[in-house]
Amino acid sequence: MVIAAFYPLSLVAGGICSVNEAAARLDSLGRFAADVNYAVSLPQNEDDVVYTLKITSAANSTDTLCEARYLIDWSLPAQQGESRGFQAYFPGHHYRYRDHRLQEYHFTWDSIPFLTGRGGVQRNGQFVDLLPQMLAREIRAMAADSTFYVRFRPDSVVSGQKVAVIRGAQKIQGYDGNLFTMIFDPVSYRPLKIYREYNPGSIAEQSVTVTYSYPDGQGGDVPSSEEALMALYPEVFEKYRQSNYRVENLRGLPIPGFALPTLTGERYTHHKGEPFAAPTVIALLDPSVATTAETVAALRKAVDTCPGQTGLILAFTSTNTDTIEEITGPLREGEAILISARPLTRDCGVNDFPTTIITGRDGVIKDVILGFNRNITENVIQSVSL
Repeated sequence: MVIAAFYPLSLVAGGICSVNEAAARLDSLGRFAADVNYAVSLPQNEDDVVYTLKITSAANSTDTLCEARYLIDWSLPAQQGESRGFQAYFPGHHYRYRDHRLQEYHFTWDSIPFLTGRGGVQRNGQFVDLLPQMLAREIRAMAADSTFYVRFRPDSVVSGQKVAVIRGAQKIQGYDGNLFTMIFDPVSYRPLKIYREYNPGSIAEQSVTVTYSYPDGQGGDVPSSEEALMALYPEVFEKYRQSNYRVENLRGLPIPGFALPTLTGERYTHHKGEPFAAPTVIALLDPSVATTAETVAALRKAVDTCPGQTGLILAFTSTNTDTIEEITGPLREGEAILISARPLTRDCGVNDFPTTIITGRDGVIKDVILGFNRNITENVIQSVSL
């Protein structure tokens, strides 16, 4: 483990005053901007999972909800291209975006998410703990927690570089559950590296290595309004905001992953980004809609007529298997009949039934047909053929 080069063989309690002084220095950083490499190592994985982050923040001591306003933009290489997202906060407003879904929280609309949990949604989003003010908050909490052993050295040397170092461990029932090393510039107290090791020696062991860098001229203002954030991510707000999130906007994107029970009591699972065995028609159906049986018949006719193999998934929002069996009749070869599909309809932004989604063999959505019409068979054949 990389952390072993920095983690002491033995720890003693003490240095609490100095630790709190270090926290105060972090709080005083005010305006902050950094590029961050965030690497996660798991024993069962050959390669690390490596995120690339750009962080900008500004201290905001008058805000009782969060110590800083911030924007954390992240990316992660993925099988289907690069995955991207962001977290943003300015007083009373929090936004988090990933997997083509934008969640937003506004204190004036609903204060509960900001006040519950360990500090509210604004303090607990992904990577928010890397901000200087959040590190200061964590350091103070560890100093006040008897399960932690913490040691602070303001004048250490690591790899020939003068640094300030905080090392520690959390012991629970005699076991080390959390080992950490935080390395800071000894003058500015900007963070340089953070090493964390969770559940060492167990099957759930996980190591995290965080490396900060500070390129010259980096920065940009921290958004302080929704308008400023929208200017940075116009497509996200236009297409993937909850109020605007519709299945029509998912053309060209992988179908969301799902794991749903089948009519025969098994489970059908598709992971986002995985291919299908063939181009696949996915129908999202509500049995209470009068045209549902007619839709199933039309789609089966389309699949039978399509050139080459074509899969058909009939995903019903209901759990009433008798009603669904009455609509579908016997299961045919190459079909899947799924129940309890509300999570899939939600993840696809579907509000009207039936909705028919045509995906390619690569699992990417090629076309969307809303509702039932007399030409649905021809429309599906054309979409699959193209």
